[in-house]
Amino acid sequence: MTQILVIEDTADIRNSILDLLEAEDFEAMGAANGREGVRLARSHNFDLIICDVMMPELDGYGVLEELRKDPATANIPFIFLTAKGERTDLRQGMNLGADDYLVKPCTNTELRSAIRARLNRVAQQNQKLKQISDRLDQLENFDSLTGLPNQSALEGEAGYLQRAIAKTDRNSRLVPFLLVGADRLGRINDAIGYSNGNLILQKLAERLADFSAKIEGAGAARLGGDEFAIVLPPVSDQELAVAIASNLLKAIAQPFEIAGKSIPLTATIGIAFYPLAPSLEELRRQAGVAMGEAKREGGNRCKIYSRPIFGLETSKDLQLAADLQQAWQRKSLQVFYQPRVDIRKNKIVGVGAVVRWNHPVIGLISSAKVLSLAEESGFRPELDEWVLRTACQQAKTWQTSGMYLRVSCQISAKMFQSENLYKTVADILKLVGLESQFLELEIAADTVATAKNANATASKFLALKRLGVKTTISQFGLGHTTLSYLGQLGLDNLKIEGSLVANISQNAPVISAIIQMAHGLKLRAVADGVREGGQVDVLRKQNCDEFQKEAALSELQIKSMMGR
Repeated sequence: MTQILVIEDTADIRNSILDLLEAEDFEAMGAANGREGVRLARSHNFDLIICDVMMPELDGYGVLEELRKDPATANIPFIFLTAKGERTDLRQGMNLGADDYLVKPCTNTELRSAIRARLNRVAQQNQKLKQISDRLDQLENFDSLTGLPNQSALEGEAGYLQRAIAKTDRNSRLVPFLLVGADRLGRINDAIGYSNGNLILQKLAERLADFSAKIEGAGAARLGGDEFAIVLPPVSDQELAVAIASNLLKAIAQPFEIAGKSIPLTATIGIAFYPLAPSLEELRRQAGVAMGEAKREGGNRCKIYSRPIFGLETSKDLQLAADLQQAWQRKSLQVFYQPRVDIRKNKIVGVGAVVRWNHPVIGLISSAKVLSLAEESGFRPELDEWVLRTACQQAKTWQTSGMYLRVSCQISAKMFQSENLYKTVADILKLVGLESQFLELEIAADTVATAKNANATASKFLALKRLGVKTTISQFGLGHTTLSYLGQLGLDNLKIEGSLVANISQNAPVISAIIQMAHGLKLRAVADGVREGGQVDVLRKQNCDEFQKEAALSELQIKSMMGR
């Protein structure tokens, strides 16, 4: 039954409204003042709140402000019922987040209509969110172009890999992982067009599915672009997997009939084995290395991953980590800024801060690699804090030139989970003299998804909201659409991971669904890693709010772009 809370200090009015609601078969509860109303709202699961404005102790505006700050009550529909009918009073209530504003005296019919309208609106929103959720469930598990399962089919207890591992025994203990990549598909797309290229990918997926269906225990999935994965049942010898892969290459190499033309296509396969590679991530990496080597040898062949002599790849990363530590100690790292653009206004509204390192031999090292090496080397929290302080100082410097830009900084899971997070952020803002509204913190979706204590996570976000800092869930992809409590975190933005934007024509349905999900949760949708105008055009059609450019610029370049 629908539960409604009535907060009204005049007993006769409160009782009249309660009688009306009960006559309409609502379950109603009354509160004689604002303090009592806030307490009841937090201890019950109300579907709607009707509240007077002029009350002792805590007025209606204070009640709404308290409830909107609490993730547990922030989304409850709220109707003001008051004798204060001036335009400024109405505007104040709506600015605080009220859903409707009725002026006393009002008729029972007016009140019933307002209540029904609010409840119907919530029901429509919930239905729309359910439809989006159902659609995302479909998109989460299947590739929209080929209809094959996507990479989620490889993961988890019910995934292809774990099912194959469960069938291993003393004789057959190797689980083959095949990474299949089409050869020279880019040239074919240039020759016959991308739409026909997509038809080839669909037909290739059909061949992979048919081939896998003939091998009991095998499973095929599309990973993205022109890459597919096949997990085979356990084998006793690596050469058995090579024989199967060779037969697959022959099946793929049969010409494809597209638009009345016979189109030749070959593929290359990289092979890795569990438990030689102990995880799905490592299987993909090893198979990718093997496939890359096979492509460099001419393609249309399969190759087993062979570990480099003396662990060359590991040694390279160890040397890079050592070089990075020296660069950190010498203060050689730099902070660059990626413009954040409001799509509707076509105007820079902020920047994303990224750390870059110009290695004396290798050259420019990406932000992702720097952060990864810093994580492994143990000084990632110190690096995060330095980037945060540097970006805030830069924002304050820009303000002296009349440029009021919000700076967005990524923080690691370790920094987010730190007990000192609130104090660290507050101290930096105070130190540089920057108002909190000009700082945005990005927390990776994986950090929220893997949090052991949802309440503690919500408390972190609520504390940052009280401080006035904007918060964003970043690197948001299909695997995060099942996060059910995002609407309770008091977030401001949802940032779509750059890998989806990079192949926007293929991922357009997924991106559209995520944007709708963000808007359903009253969040701004931000696309990450935008490179060119065509991507912006698609995002604009999908009602995305902002995008962040992939190009990282210096503070002087940002200033130049702003025309100052």
